[in-house]
Amino acid sequence: MKNQSSSYLFNAYQTDTPGHLLVNDDPATALSQGLHYQVEDWVALELTAEQMLGDEVNLVSTYVAEDSRQFWDAVKETLLPYELAAGQILLRAADPTQVEWLHNHWWEHQEPALH
Repeated sequence: MKNQSSSYLFNAYQTDTPGHLLVNDDPATALSQGLHYQVEDWVALELTAEQMLGDEVNLVSTYVAEDSRQFWDAVKETLLPYELAAGQILLRAADPTQVEWLHNHWWEHQEPALH
């Protein structure tokens, strides 16, 4: 893959070396320059892949955060009637009128049924 204007990180990894420097009579120099440009392309490709992976992770984390918020809202909405019922039971159990009646034995004829 060459650094083209359509590549993801084209602007960050442009080289200032003109293309006519690749034409050289010395094969070792031409091979060295060709290898240099190939490595630059591989580095640009790897950095592009890393950036794309980072973008994908951000996207997935956004979706997971939204889904977990919706799930928690659904759980709270489902549990609300049970929470209200438990609160009513606790309020009835803590009713001072009933506690006084039991404490003062005003329900003596019902006391054996309570034990």
